[in-house]
Amino acid sequence: MKSKFHTIPKDLVESILKKECILFVASGLSSKAIRSNGKPLPSWTGFLKELLDWAELKRVPFNSDPKEILEMIDKGSHLMAAEELQELINHNEFTDFLNAVFRERNIKPTIAHQNLTKIPFRAILTTNYDNLIEGAFAYSNQGQIPKKFTKNDLSLHSSPLRSKDFFIFKMHGDIDRSDTIVLGSRSYNNLVYKSPEYLSFLETLFTTHTVLFIGFGGSDPDLDYLLDRLSTIFSRTLNKHFILVPNNKFNFTEKRRLLLDKRLEVIDYDPKDNHAEVDNFIGALLEIITETRSKDDNKPKKKIRTTNVQIFESMSGVKDNDFGKIITDYIDSIDGFHVNSWGNFDHYFNTEKPVSIDDFFHHPDEWEEEDIPKVSIIIISKKELQSNKFEKDIEIALLKQLEERNRVIPILIGDVDIPFKLRNFQYLKLNENFTKKDLTPLKRLLN
Repeated sequence: MKSKFHTIPKDLVESILKKECILFVASGLSSKAIRSNGKPLPSWTGFLKELLDWAELKRVPFNSDPKEILEMIDKGSHLMAAEELQELINHNEFTDFLNAVFRERNIKPTIAHQNLTKIPFRAILTTNYDNLIEGAFAYSNQGQIPKKFTKNDLSLHSSPLRSKDFFIFKMHGDIDRSDTIVLGSRSYNNLVYKSPEYLSFLETLFTTHTVLFIGFGGSDPDLDYLLDRLSTIFSRTLNKHFILVPNNKFNFTEKRRLLLDKRLEVIDYDPKDNHAEVDNFIGALLEIITETRSKDDNKPKKKIRTTNVQIFESMSGVKDNDFGKIITDYIDSIDGFHVNSWGNFDHYFNTEKPVSIDDFFHHPDEWEEEDIPKVSIIIISKKELQSNKFEKDIEIALLKQLEERNRVIPILIGDVDIPFKLRNFQYLKLNENFTKKDLTPLKRLLN
């Protein structure tokens, strides 16, 4: 399997293995399930447009021109459009619509659904109405049906978090219980502001677990809703959370603020080929979890008492690069320092099959906290600046430093200027014919 992910964070993997990670699934994951008419299940935008078509087909009396609702949907006013449609369509007609969309016999869980249910998440939250996750879970667990809850259950039963059993929580309702469906801005606000049980449940969940968000598209109201309405919960969380989104969703400053303000780390991907990299990410995550769980827990751990250094360059592995080789040899010659990782971030998944955790840092044994690189060196040359991966390498290194997981040291080689994002860092400048002796000042920067 070929994937171009920059990394799957080690702390995400660890939280899953400890059964402390909750998966949050949005509409994007279901949009790959194909209906009998050859069309996929709709995204938020598609769902509202189909609901509008249904209302016109049923000759529902509109308060204004239906084209205005379509305009609202097209410009992103999804919740307002949903509220208008919910007022126009009676409960029975809306239930008929939901059944027509989500209960086709041809609709089956995708490979991504099946792979996700094989990963040992503590629970799965979803804003989707369909039963694809439940179906995939039953398929992967010898027909066992998972426990399922909606917001209505929180006021009648104790929180599902009090039990150690796996469960699925349908945040916006379940097609099997049409009275639980949440649609429209008024329903959203009532859910957040007028349901203390719901708020308490989410606050406990986010402050005691790591959450992985998957299935959020470039303009998904679910995401805006979560980031805006649940911001107070995010800011108090004890754990860091992760979100998989297209690489055009957030710029570097937004990623930085999300990490600082909401403890939310962005894992981005290229959305081309109908978001194929989402499936690749899920497959790679399952591969890593499966491989790691199969290892002998009693295997002796190798203790490394050195400061580990990671070298990034965007064109090719530094083992094949004179610059990288000279720098690596020099660092390894310094007492207490060791280069245990090389190459660009894309190297981690630029193979025909997903790499293991050991492969992340090219380390032969089990690795612990002290094995994680504490220093990141970014090689900057004319060749590097021409690489389309260079900016991404810098961003990820800076985000890692933001969490005090490592330090960043730029090394400029040749006639190049320090990039804007690194202008406040101490750096080393070398000519293109530098030797190991010229790296002497690097020792001071490392210390």
